[in-house]
Amino acid sequence: MILLMDFEFSQGLAALAGIIPLTIIYLLRPRPKNIILPSLMFVRRISQNLLDSRRTLSKRITDPLFYLQLLALIFLSMAIAGPLIEDVKADAQKVIIIMDSSASMSAPDRINEAKSIAIELLGQENTITAAESIPVLLAKSLSAKDAETVIDGMEAKHTPSDIPRAILTAINEKENEYGKIVVISDFETWEGRAPETYIRIANTKNMELEFRQVGNKTANYAIVDGYLKDSNDGTYEYTCTIRNFNDESVKLDVLMESGSDSGSGTKVSNSVQLAEYGSQQIKFSKIPQGISTVKILNEDAIPCDNIACISIPEVKPKKILVLTDSDQAISRSPLITAISLLPDIDVDVRKDLPEKLADYDTIVVNSRYKPLPSHTVKEIVTSAKNGKDLIVIGNECLYNSSAMHGLYSVLPVDIKSVDKEGSHTIETVGSGKNIFDDISFSEVYLRKLLVTIPKKDAAVLVEAGEAGPLVCMHNINEGTVTYIGFSDTIETDAWNNFATTPTYPVFWVKLLRYMWGIEDISETNVNTGKYQAFDQTIKIKTPSDTISSDFVYFDECGLYGLNQKTIVVNLYDSAESNTFTEKRLNLTGENGAIQKEDLHTVSPDRSRKYLIYLLLLLLIVESAVMLRRGII
Repeated sequence: MILLMDFEFSQGLAALAGIIPLTIIYLLRPRPKNIILPSLMFVRRISQNLLDSRRTLSKRITDPLFYLQLLALIFLSMAIAGPLIEDVKADAQKVIIIMDSSASMSAPDRINEAKSIAIELLGQENTITAAESIPVLLAKSLSAKDAETVIDGMEAKHTPSDIPRAILTAINEKENEYGKIVVISDFETWEGRAPETYIRIANTKNMELEFRQVGNKTANYAIVDGYLKDSNDGTYEYTCTIRNFNDESVKLDVLMESGSDSGSGTKVSNSVQLAEYGSQQIKFSKIPQGISTVKILNEDAIPCDNIACISIPEVKPKKILVLTDSDQAISRSPLITAISLLPDIDVDVRKDLPEKLADYDTIVVNSRYKPLPSHTVKEIVTSAKNGKDLIVIGNECLYNSSAMHGLYSVLPVDIKSVDKEGSHTIETVGSGKNIFDDISFSEVYLRKLLVTIPKKDAAVLVEAGEAGPLVCMHNINEGTVTYIGFSDTIETDAWNNFATTPTYPVFWVKLLRYMWGIEDISETNVNTGKYQAFDQTIKIKTPSDTISSDFVYFDECGLYGLNQKTIVVNLYDSAESNTFTEKRLNLTGENGAIQKEDLHTVSPDRSRKYLIYLLLLLLIVESAVMLRRGII
C-alpha cells in the first residue's frame, strides 16, 4: 500500500501560484473573430469595435495549450517539493538470515527446524550468516533457489554462539538497509547484550529485526571444564568437571584412555552418580605424554561435549650436530652450553662432518673463521631438503666464503651485505612475540650484522629494523631451516653481546622447542571458537579435513595437526551444553510490539523521477501543438 504523506521541500509548492497569471492571460487574451465587412469599411470597423469587445473576460477557456501548460506547471512545482512516498512492505525483498550454528544447535532436530524456517522466509535477495563464536558469512545477495542450497548444507559446529555480534555486523552493513534480518536460534546462550535490545537499533537504520526460536528441553550430560597439573615425574594429573543438565539423577560411566608413541596405552574406568542439575569433579593421575581422551559413555543430546581430549607434548630424545671452527677443548661456547641444558638432548660438537649424518635430528652450522668444505656444504643442503632441521648462524664466514654460499639456496633469507655501523632496534615480530614473550632484547647491542631480506613464505621472528631479520625460518619437506643473526662469541671483537646476557640460554630453549613442535600445554589444549593466524601458509589437518592456509579457526572438537605439532580442541562450555532451559529470549511487552512493526521506507526520489518524466512528455506535446499552429 502506497500513501502520500509529506513533501521533502514543501516550499516548492509556491510555484503553484503561477497558475493565477497563466489563467488570467488566457481569459483576457483576445480571440480572433470572422466578420463580414465591405472592403472599404475594414479598417474603420476593426478600430471601433473589435478591440473593446474582446478585452472582456471569457466564461471558459478552450485552448488546449492552456491545459498543457497548467499541467506542466503543477508537475514542476510537485517535482520541486518532492512528495514523500511511504511504502509499507508486506514481504521484504532483501532478507538477511542469521542462523545459530553453535554446539547447542546440534541437539536433535534443532538445526533442521532452523533450516526449514530459514527457507520459508527467503526473499528475492538473500544473505546467509552462520552465528558461531564469530559471524561466518556463507553467501551474499543470492536468489532464493541458490540460498536454499546453502542453507541445506549448513551444519551445527562445536563453538559457543555470539548472536549479538552477528546481529550488529548485519545492522552495520550498509547494503542491508531496508532489509529484513531474521535470527534463528535456540537462544541458549550468547555473549554481551541480549539480542532483543538490538530491535530498536535495527529500526532506526531502516531494517526490520525478527527472532525465531527453535528447540525444546532435552537432557544432556557434559564435561564442562578440565585442567592439567604437572606431577614433576614426566606425567600430569587431569581434573575435569562433569555436569548433569536434567531434572533427574543419573549414573554416568566415564572412560579415560591414554597412549603414547613410545609406550603402551592405558584405560581407566569410573562411574559418577549425579543428582538433578548436579556436578562432580573427577581426577585422573599419571597421564603420560601424547594424546589422551576422557569420555562419557552415556548417550545424550550433544555428543561433542561428552569427549575431552588431552595433549601433552612428547619430548623425544634429540641428537644435535654442531659444526664449528672453535676449539671446545679450551672453552665451551655459550651456544653449546645453552642447548646442553635441554633434557634428553645429545649434543655432538665437531669440526668435520661425521660419516652417519642421518643419525642426527638437527644440524647447527656455526663457522666463524674457517669455512666448511664444499662437499660438506652440499651434504648439509641435501639433508635439509630431505627434511632435516638446520640452523645456520650468520657471521663473517657465511658472507665471505664462496664455499659457504652453497647454503644460501636453503636459507630463509637472502644475504646482501655486512653492516658495520648504525644503531638498530631489535624487535620481536609475528609469532616471535609469543615465542620470545619473556626475552628482553633491550640490553643487546649490535656492532656488526649481516643485512638480510626474508624470502617468500619465510617467517620472521626477530628483526633489526631496515637491516632485516635476525631470526627467520621456513619449512622444507617437513623440516625447518632457521637463520640466526646473533653470533655466540664473547670475545671483545664479537659482533654483538647477546651471548653474555642472562636470557641467551632461554632464547635457545624456546627456539628449539618451537622448531621441534614442543609446545606448552596451554598452547596444545585450547577451547573451540578460538582462531590463530600464521606468518606463512601451512598444512592444517582438522578433525574432518586437510587444508593449506595461514589461518586456522577451531570450530570442531578433536585433534588439529599444525605442521609438527598436535593441538586438541574441547568445548568446555556449560552454557552451550545446557539444553534443559526455558526460553531465554524476552519478546514480551514492548520488545514484542517493536518486533512486529512493519518496515516503512520513505523517499522522494521515486515520485520526483516520475513527475519529471511526465513534465518532459507535456513539453513535447506542447511543442508539437505550437509547431502545428505555426507559432514556432
